Amino acid sequence: MATELTMPQMGYDMQEGTVVRWLVEEGAEVKTGDPVAEIETDKAVVEFESYATGILHRILVPEGSTVPVGQAIAIVGAPDEVVNGASAAPPAAAAPAATEDDGA
Repeated sequence: MATELTMPQMGYDMQEGTVVRWLVEEGAEVKTGDPVAEIETDKAVVEFESYATGILHRILVPEGSTVPVGQAIAIVGAPDEVVNGASAAPPAAAAPAATEDDGA
């Protein structure tokens, strides 16, 4: 089963990160602990290591893009695995309840 690599929270207050550079290309083999991207936080640029072993099937976020913590940025899976896509959004936070405005 494919694994979505998500934007990590690299600091207590980190809300988003920028993919500075991909260190591997789509189709490359990666192992757990291999650096796959450089991520910029508000304090530093750090290497992001894969937490899955397999083939990097898809890069979902281009270099230079800033995305929220938890959003899928790449997909790693078995060599023969067909990967259709990823969830488009990070895990949803509780949405505020909708209120009805009757215009009164």
